[in-house]
Amino acid sequence: MTRILIVDNGGQYVHRIWRSLREIGMDSKMVKPVRVHEKLVSEKPAGIILSGGPTSVYDDDLGLSRELLERDLPVLGICWGHQFIAHAMGGRVKYGDRGEYGYSMIVVDDEDIILRGMPKSFQAWVSHRDEVVELPPGFVALAHSETCRIEAMRHKNRPIFGVQFHPEVFHTHGGKTILKNFVEVCKNR
Repeated sequence: MTRILIVDNGGQYVHRIWRSLREIGMDSKMVKPVRVHEKLVSEKPAGIILSGGPTSVYDDDLGLSRELLERDLPVLGICWGHQFIAHAMGGRVKYGDRGEYGYSMIVVDDEDIILRGMPKSFQAWVSHRDEVVELPPGFVALAHSETCRIEAMRHKNRPIFGVQFHPEVFHTHGGKTILKNFVEVCKNR
């Protein structure tokens, strides 16, 4: 059975990720960060989604480590998960100039695989204070907004993606397209 593990980092929308995946026909299972390495062995997932969370990656890594990102698995980081990927792989995250809680217009600079099929600009739900301000080595920016320079990113050679906004909620127009794109990456590995 093909399954995606959703690492529950304490974000308010983690159940929406699970439900959205179910709605597009993908089996998934939520796991706590401290159990993810054990579940990678027993579940043998096709990919991993790192959910949002209420803390800063500088204050709390929630038990995750860079080792998680060194496995040969597709990874999608959402909000805190996006920031964790950047921080763990050598990028820079900082307290944003303006915390965002609400709608933001996302502008796609390079649709790549993860943003394929999304409009050139779309409305998304954002709920964060920290943001990625410097890409980790080997990553490229895919989208930006008026207040955040790196709304989406991906590794140049590996299937590791991050989005600052929340594709799993209905407030993000076309968000399920992003999740479907990630599912396709997982199925094609």
